[in-house]
Amino acid sequence: MEKMGLGPEETTARHPRLIYCDMGAFGHLGPMTNRPGYEPLMQAFSGLISANGHPDGPPARIGASVVDLGTGMWAAIGALAALFRRGTTGKGCVVNTSLFETALLWCGFHMVTYMTGGGLPVRHGTGHPLLVPYQAFETSTGPLVIAAGNDRLFARLAQVLGHPEWGTDPRFVTNEDRSRNRAILLPMVAEIAAGTAKEDLAEKLDAAGIPCAPIHTVDEVLAHPQTEALGILQQSPGINLSLVGMPISFDGERPAYRKDAPSLGEDNARVFGTRDAGQ
Repeated sequence: MEKMGLGPEETTARHPRLIYCDMGAFGHLGPMTNRPGYEPLMQAFSGLISANGHPDGPPARIGASVVDLGTGMWAAIGALAALFRRGTTGKGCVVNTSLFETALLWCGFHMVTYMTGGGLPVRHGTGHPLLVPYQAFETSTGPLVIAAGNDRLFARLAQVLGHPEWGTDPRFVTNEDRSRNRAILLPMVAEIAAGTAKEDLAEKLDAAGIPCAPIHTVDEVLAHPQTEALGILQQSPGINLSLVGMPISFDGERPAYRKDAPSLGEDNARVFGTRDAGQ
């Protein structure tokens, strides 16, 4: 953009009220500012991949493009904040964000842990580095995630699993205790879960108010009544395809897809006021 005279400094100098969103790969400062980048590169470079995967396996890329999507969200949030400020000051600004900065934020928890003496992150599969038990357990009919995220929930879980004494066991009373003794506790929970159907165990956990969820496949979550109730799947204009809509509603109404993707030059007349859409 700078080579064409449309960089942020030149453009905002000509148009002081302009809000200019500048999204890059590695950021607007530093020795790598002009290097290109893509989702997997950023997950690797930022340390995210090193913390993802199973402890006995290789590191893994996060399945969703959280860096790409997150950077777009930060740009939109930044633009909205700049619009709000412009309403008071009358001045625009440059909103800078990048894939690398987004990836660094997502890796922030692991970085703080390391900088405060917690060491490099250990891969926990579906588990959590600090909360125990807070992961998937194999049942006789498939995996079920159990999230006993505090001491009160763990005491309830112990009751459901038929071992109320765990709730007062000095090894497991607090989450810190459980985290320190995860190698003892988790196999015991896993053994009980393995002998139970996930449907039966989930029903008991739900009744006790303990958060849990089966690991759905894509077809299962598409067919789930909760997905259907939200009405988030929307027919795409122009093609016979349903797409996932915006994950936000206004006064209970979700914004709908208004049109399909434009062809080259389709919106020129509307944007530039020209008669010939191809100009």
